[in-house]
Order: sequence, then C-alpha cells, then structure tokens
Amino acid sequence: MKAQVVGLKETLRDLNKLDKELSKEIRKDIRKAVQPLADAITASVPSGAPLSGMAHAGRTGWEKRKKVAVKLDTRKPRRHMDRPGRTTINVVRVTTKDAPTAIVDMAGKAGGTQSRASQGRQRPNFSKALTSRLGPPSRFMWRTAENRLDDVEKDMMPIIRRVEQIMNRDLKNNYRSG
Repeated sequence: MKAQVVGLKETLRDLNKLDKELSKEIRKDIRKAVQPLADAITASVPSGAPLSGMAHAGRTGWEKRKKVAVKLDTRKPRRHMDRPGRTTINVVRVTTKDAPTAIVDMAGKAGGTQSRASQGRQRPNFSKALTSRLGPPSRFMWRTAENRLDDVEKDMMPIIRRVEQIMNRDLKNNYRSG
C-alpha cells in the first residue's frame, strides 16, 4: 500500500539546498500531518500483553514497548543489486522498532498456522491464538494505515503544493536572472 507523489523526494532535497530553515519547517509539517496515523496505530495496539507468555520486561516482552515513529528520508535512492532497475525511494515511513509489536502484528502472515510437531507434542499455535484474539495478521500497522491513508493524503496535499510553489518560484527567478 503506497501513496505516491512523483518527484517529492527530489524536490525536498532541492529545497534543503535552497533554504535549510524552510526545509526543516516543511519536514516538521510533514511529520505533523502523518503523526495522527502513528498515534492511531499506537492506540490500536493493546495496552496489556495479548498472550500470557508475553507479560514480561524482556526483549520480546510487552512491558517495555515503544511508540510507533514517523521517519522522513530524502537521501538519494539506494540501488538493489539483486534487482536491476529497482530503487528504494521512501519519503515518509511509519515504523515500529518494537519487537513484540512487530511479532504480534505479523505472526501467521507466512502461513505458520499449523504445528509441525507430532500430535502428542503439539501446543496451542501462537498465530492461531493471536488471530482468535486480535484478528488476522497485519493486526495493527497495515490495517490502521489502510483505514487512514486517505486522511494522510488529504493532510499532505497542502504541504506538497506549498513545496511545489516554492520550488517553481525559485526556478522562475533563476531562469529569468540566468
């Protein structure tokens, strides 16, 4: 699921060269426009451990969870050596660096819904238990993002238009003076 604005990354990079303070302001506005999505995702994650075995403070425990973060990236695209002609050009990313949230969100996505142990050794399946309590995989991040993508696009459009106007004005001034 992507909302694409062609040339935004390059325009933001050029704006940074033109006026660093204005660039910081635009980035701040973009983060502010996307933050409600991050807040909605954080709110959709249960406050208590979804399964009893996750109620601890270790790396995969539910007690030290971090919030979902909004990140901006305007670096030049990175090439993928294994896929010629493909580049990564994310400008805005909503991510979680939190292992338990990521695990619970995606558990069962790869088809791991059946235990491979013999019948006598089978235990309740982790992804089945999560699915029965929280719904199918992509429980928080994608589900919430899909529901809120139109709102984020609507909030981003005035910012994008503003950046375009600033850059067009600068191009017009440079073209006339050059």
